[in-house]
This record gives sequence, C-alpha cells and structure tokens, in this order.
Amino acid sequence: MEINTTAYWLMVLSEFLGTMVLIILGNGVNYSVSARRMFANQSGKWIVIIFGWGIAVFCGVIVSLALGGEAHLNPAVTLFKTISSKNPAYLIWIIFQIFGAMFGQIVLNFINWKHIQETELAIIRSAHCTGPAFNNKEKSTIFNFSYELVGTLMLVGVILAFGKGLNNLGSLGPLPVTLLVVGIGASLGASTGYAINPARDFGPRVVYTLMEKFLLKSRKSEHITGNWSYSWVPVLAPSTAGIIIGLFGLI
Repeated sequence: MEINTTAYWLMVLSEFLGTMVLIILGNGVNYSVSARRMFANQSGKWIVIIFGWGIAVFCGVIVSLALGGEAHLNPAVTLFKTISSKNPAYLIWIIFQIFGAMFGQIVLNFINWKHIQETELAIIRSAHCTGPAFNNKEKSTIFNFSYELVGTLMLVGVILAFGKGLNNLGSLGPLPVTLLVVGIGASLGASTGYAINPARDFGPRVVYTLMEKFLLKSRKSEHITGNWSYSWVPVLAPSTAGIIIGLFGLI
C-alpha cells in the first residue's frame, strides 16, 4: 500500500468520514434519550414513530419503484439527483411530491375526522407537520436549522454512498433507506421531529392550515396555527443539504 497515492488518501478520508457518521448517529441516540426536552425522552412513543416512518418510507419506495419511478419521494433527494446528474427535468417531480403529501394527508384526515373533532389542535398539528422542542423565540433557530441540515446530510449522503466504492446494496431494494430513516430518527430526530423532507412537512402543513381555518373555525380559541414562522426551517435546511450532496456527487 503506497502512502503517496490518491487512492491511499481517499481510504484515509473514508475512515474519517465513516467514524464521523458513526459518532453523529451513535451518540446522537444518547442525546435523544437523555436530554431533558428531547421528544424521545418524554414518552415511549418515539420508538413507534421512528419505526413507523421507516416502514412508511419502505412502502412509499416500493410503490414508486413498482410504477417505474426512481422513488425520490423527497425534494432534497430530487435536488441532489438534479445537480449530480445535471438534469433539470427532475425538478418538476418536487411539485408532485408536495401534492402527493397533501393528498395523503387529506385522506388521513378524512378517515380520522371523528378523532380530529375531539382531540386538542396541538396534537392534530403534530400529526401533520414537525415542530421543534425549542421554538424560534428561544433563540434556537440556528440549532433547529442545523438539526434538519445534518439529518438530511446523513440521509442523502448515505444514499449517495450506497452506490459508491465497495458498496453494492442494489439487491436489497428499499431496505437500506428504511434502516437509515429509523437510525436518523433515533439519533437526530428528537429535537425537531426530523422532517428531513420538505414535501413531507410543507404539504401537510398547508392542509392543516386550511383545515384549521375553514373546517375548524369554532376552535380558533385554541390558537394553534400552522406555525408558519418555523415552517421555512424544514424546507430550506433539507433543500440545502440536497444541494450540498448533489455538488459532492459531481466529483
């Protein structure tokens, strides 16, 4: 093994990056179950949420692949693919991802309408979109943004790594992404609710806002709006991560 070769130093870099990911996702779990205001430290529901989302991603990918799609399901992934492949035709997919998220939420709200009528709006909103443990008024915007940015960097970066070097995960289909989403949720999701997907947050947030404004007018006294002052974080941070990894994909 020659030290003064590019291949050698790429191997050195691989050890650095691999250990970095190990610590972020590993010790991130320790924070999630220990820090006082982390969602994972407040009830046993968090484990159900992260595995539920992992399975949701698995099923969504299966459906998209069955129809001949690429199963992005996430504007951050689409931005990565657009840049790394230099193909702007992918961008229109983002619109349909958002509409798909909205339609899915409308179906979900319809079958849960009786529950919506007797449940606090704060809980109903949490079944639509994400919200942080520390709101923007607590001078936490940079930290909330960083959680969403790093979480999505882990998501899209590892997806990029699936097809690089000695990795050959094609035969496993959507299973690696499912496990990745569960891992990110366990380690980096308990502070912001881990959108890591602009469509997943923005589409359902629009649906909640319209429902609260037009269908639940009698409950305005609860003052639970769509929290649009925070909404830009789970849109911009994941999108930024997708762009960053897309630029790496050009290398």
